[in-house]
Amino acid sequence: MAYHIDVVAADNNKCGEAPVWDPSRNRILWVDIDSSLVFEMDVRGGAARIISRDLSVSGIVVNRDGRLVLCGATGLHLWREQGDCRTLVSEHGGEKLAFNDMVADSMGRIYAGTLYWVGDRMEKAGGLYLIEADGSIRVVDEGIELSNGLGFSPDNRTLYYSDSSVRRIYAYEVDPVTGDATKRRVLAQVPKDEGIPDGLTVDAEGFVWSAQWYGSQVVRYDPDGKVERRIPMPVRQVSSLAFGGSDLNDLYVTTAGASWKSNCAPPGYDFGAPNMGGSLYRIRLDVRGKPDYVANMA
Repeated sequence: MAYHIDVVAADNNKCGEAPVWDPSRNRILWVDIDSSLVFEMDVRGGAARIISRDLSVSGIVVNRDGRLVLCGATGLHLWREQGDCRTLVSEHGGEKLAFNDMVADSMGRIYAGTLYWVGDRMEKAGGLYLIEADGSIRVVDEGIELSNGLGFSPDNRTLYYSDSSVRRIYAYEVDPVTGDATKRRVLAQVPKDEGIPDGLTVDAEGFVWSAQWYGSQVVRYDPDGKVERRIPMPVRQVSSLAFGGSDLNDLYVTTAGASWKSNCAPPGYDFGAPNMGGSLYRIRLDVRGKPDYVANMA
């Protein structure tokens, strides 16, 4: 199947990431991690504009009151506008929390993963945390090397989570009431000759869509972890993705223009190639997305 891939914002993001659809305002939100910028774009014809500067952001969730929950290297924050931002949590058990991605669940809580890398080296393992509306926090899982995409199955009973450097997408059994996530299993182990699994999202049929950094593609997995389709992308560093549009048939895909030189790349990878990325793309699909939950942070 051939796909028409549109460039919808050519802002040359160094590390475009974390796209989120906000249906209340018909906008797509995303970030450039390396530039500490948050963007929004009205998909009815508006141009992309910067709404936040100078705050390290690598994940976005829309809050129930219209504010945004932003996560990044300095913790979890509740943001209304530039200059109006309050930190919800920044440490746990004496450890500073450097978050890299997150997702809200059906109760409005937030699952967020941490990572601790300097350049291309891991300083220590991160973990997966659950943050309640009142800011209380607990550990869900530990020993995660490079936390990335998070998403829920349509029945809210499976949480998917990418650990990029070990090339795995995990699946947890989730209790929607307590938030407990247990019985971790490997949904997909990405081969070494492909890219690494980065951001992910889940469609209305329960299939997992994974952006493949270094891999120049988007991959759709069925609930058993079998590859259902691949969509080649015109750039190498495909970072994350989210369904959007009035019917949730548009897949928005972020990419990164600054080459990340690491041992995670497949053998023979060309770190100096000219087509790394940096734009926001849109792909019209024959599959509908699943609406994202909003957070209930106070």
